[in-house]
Amino acid sequence: MTAPRLAWLDGLRAVAVLLVVYAHLTRFVFTDLRAVTSEWLHAGTAGVMLFFLVSGYIIPASLERHGDLRAFWRSRARRLFPLYLAVIAVLVVAHPPSDPLASAVGHATMLPFLAGVPLITAVFWTLSFEMAFYLLVTTLFTVRATRSVLPPVVFAIAGAATTPLVPLRLGAVPVVAAVVLAAGLAGVVSGRRWAEVTGGLLLGGLAVTLLLFNMDPAHAHDGLLIVAVMFTGTVVHRADHGRTSWWRAGAVITVVAVALLVVWIGELADLDALTPRYITRSVLTLLVFGGSFAAGMLLRHRRTPPWLARIGVISYSIYLIHYALIELGRPLLTADVPDPLIAAGYLTAVFGLSWLTHRWIEVPGQRLGLSRTRAHPHLEPSRR
Repeated sequence: MTAPRLAWLDGLRAVAVLLVVYAHLTRFVFTDLRAVTSEWLHAGTAGVMLFFLVSGYIIPASLERHGDLRAFWRSRARRLFPLYLAVIAVLVVAHPPSDPLASAVGHATMLPFLAGVPLITAVFWTLSFEMAFYLLVTTLFTVRATRSVLPPVVFAIAGAATTPLVPLRLGAVPVVAAVVLAAGLAGVVSGRRWAEVTGGLLLGGLAVTLLLFNMDPAHAHDGLLIVAVMFTGTVVHRADHGRTSWWRAGAVITVVAVALLVVWIGELADLDALTPRYITRSVLTLLVFGGSFAAGMLLRHRRTPPWLARIGVISYSIYLIHYALIELGRPLLTADVPDPLIAAGYLTAVFGLSWLTHRWIEVPGQRLGLSRTRAHPHLEPSRR
């Protein structure tokens, strides 16, 4: 039997994706509203950080519960790649990349943003951080250090101490990243202890190297802190299940929150925008995603509104499709039509297509290979 979905996490995914959609859509419609809200909240940042917290909370727990790296990576591939590849196929036809081979290799690793490869669509940057997190979690699992609360603290302090990160900029390294990734994965799924450890160290080394020395300039300030936020979710999960103390979790949360504010305020200073209003915006952005997660946990034993949970279930489709529709339908979004009509048409298309892609791409993709896991129930991954 698969583990039941946690409706409160789906509710948080819904909040996260709605914040991101709002941030992107209001570049074209309701721009006056955006001008007001953006003075007080980075909606897109709050949304993706909330996504990262949710991933940090549930992904390592899933791996630890099953204790099987092969099942973990199989489930991740089934969960992420079918829709990811479908979106890439559509966008490549519409906008062919300038270097098809490098683009194909880089996107196949799901690390293009950190491997120096131009993204097929802008929202893929978050998936590169997700993949880096999976690699680091795998490393910790292979060396049996999953119970440590040090990762978020280390990444938070390193992120604050090195901001803005001045990367060596290894440049476009998709082939090297792909070879190391393949070798590392082959080791961790081999079933031999020495190969698992070697493979885990390779994967962790790849993630850390790319994060430190090939970070895209767009995240030179907060790239390491994104990983810290994800590991914070992991620590919260452990405290929530009695595997570490809440005072330790509270200390980790405090360190990461302070590091985020230090980095964001430092970035404002670099931009000559260190004003009370923008400092307040940084604090509010932190409170929105952190407070949303805390509220979700406090209310997790109550019934999540079905409509919100349903949006969360299809949030991966919404996340990938909403921006692809913006890129493909930009002329329609800038047409001389009242904003409410444009927004209504766009959101109808986003939610309608997302339901279809979830039903006909995501769900069938997640079922691939399940005949084998039904024969070996201990290998069956939990639903996310």
